[in-house]
Amino acid sequence: MSAVQSDTNHSPLEGETAAGLVHLLWVVGAFAVCVGLTYAVPQGEVFRPWVAGEPVPLVHLLERGAETTSQGPSVAGAVTQHTPPPRAPEGPSQVAMAAALARDNAERTADGRPLLRIAPAEFEGVTRAIDHPENLAAFYAALAATANKKPSAITRVAHYGDSAVAADGITSTMRRLMQTRFGDAGHGFVLTARGNMHYIHRDIRTRSGGDWELMHIVRGPLRRGWYGYGGVQYRGAGGANATFDTPDDTPVGRSASRFEVFFQKGRGGGDIRVAVDGDVLGTIDTRAETTEDAWQTFEVPDGEHSFSLRVGGRGAVTMYGVALERSVPGVVYDALGLVGARANRLLNADAAHMRRQIAHRSPALLVLAFGGNESGDPYLVEETYKQELRSVLKMMRGNDRSMSCLLFAPLDQGQKNARGVVETVKILPGIVAIQAEVARSEGCAFYNAFEAMGGEGSMWAWYKHRPRWATSDFRHATPEGYEVMGEMFYKALLKGFAEYLAQHPR
Repeated sequence: MSAVQSDTNHSPLEGETAAGLVHLLWVVGAFAVCVGLTYAVPQGEVFRPWVAGEPVPLVHLLERGAETTSQGPSVAGAVTQHTPPPRAPEGPSQVAMAAALARDNAERTADGRPLLRIAPAEFEGVTRAIDHPENLAAFYAALAATANKKPSAITRVAHYGDSAVAADGITSTMRRLMQTRFGDAGHGFVLTARGNMHYIHRDIRTRSGGDWELMHIVRGPLRRGWYGYGGVQYRGAGGANATFDTPDDTPVGRSASRFEVFFQKGRGGGDIRVAVDGDVLGTIDTRAETTEDAWQTFEVPDGEHSFSLRVGGRGAVTMYGVALERSVPGVVYDALGLVGARANRLLNADAAHMRRQIAHRSPALLVLAFGGNESGDPYLVEETYKQELRSVLKMMRGNDRSMSCLLFAPLDQGQKNARGVVETVKILPGIVAIQAEVARSEGCAFYNAFEAMGGEGSMWAWYKHRPRWATSDFRHATPEGYEVMGEMFYKALLKGFAEYLAQHPR
């Protein structure tokens, strides 16, 4: 009988196990109901454990090397992952590569003269072509004359933009590649002093001291609206000074033969002493009966130089900046960055004054690169933005059809949603679309930098890249990222130039 009892009776442990299983089922069921409610109730979206487009929970733990891959997770709502586009080698090697490609693909006519040709290998891997490249005909014609080494054939580019341009990452890459390929005609325009802005220029050394008062077009404090070619007016009292040196450790901008001062004349104007390599070249007198724009150029032997200016003790001066150039065929790429700017801030300038400044500089190509700061405006009215953009183009370009124009779309702008997932700012694709429309209607070319870097979600992918190509604010690229974008823009322009040459063989 004892044996029978041991087969039919259950131990206390087995009873506890059964109760535990029942309890676990209740917990799992309750949890499932709660999860289901997050999908049933719109307000529960932030608590949903997974939504379409996000990585499947826990799966990434099984993927080896997930943190080292260049492919980052998708943003919320996306269906594919974004891989950053390929790029050329970093650093000076990109310049060497451009020179080598040009040299290796050089051809000559039957009588031995160099034949201007852009080989497909020079723009291999281009991620996005220029839209409406036919609107760059004037620029490409000037570039052809420069490439053919016609005397004094300097092709200037005026590239305006927000902080992405003020960092001189995209623009310095363009300057290096364009000058290596087509000739170095000097560094170009630089503001008088750095002041309190996050303003950087590569391939030149600058320093300033003394009492400089800065008036920035972004803030618009001047009733007259005379901010100069670079959008910043400087007022200097006696002793204010600035120095501009051609560097000896960069691939371009190492020589200059012409130093031009951009300033304003008027009542009570002071004097500016200009020196090169420590020797005084002359003095600029800024006095005049009426207020007027003025420029004065100083010629020196071509080579490495240190240019300096100092305000005298009599009166004050108003300056806009300086330009360093060479009297040889080549490219000059002016980086005109305005920190915190939106395109409509350029309308703070007096239209006639701005056109005078641009006409004097005579760029073959005007580039406007804005939209990143506009994307942070939750109250942006798209129709108003469209009209303002047209007004800016008309003011900057005037009736000068010898100057090509190009709108450069903003980079992707990311922000974290309520779930903590980085996604593209919702208004940004609309801004890009408006820029494309305005460029087409105003006879300008358009470069879709947003799509070139990967479109929606690409800023997050650039952030996940190693080394990082985007900063943690998901609004700006790193120096490496700006270099990548500069290379992509260079290849897009080169592709368009190759097509232009095919259509204009003479």
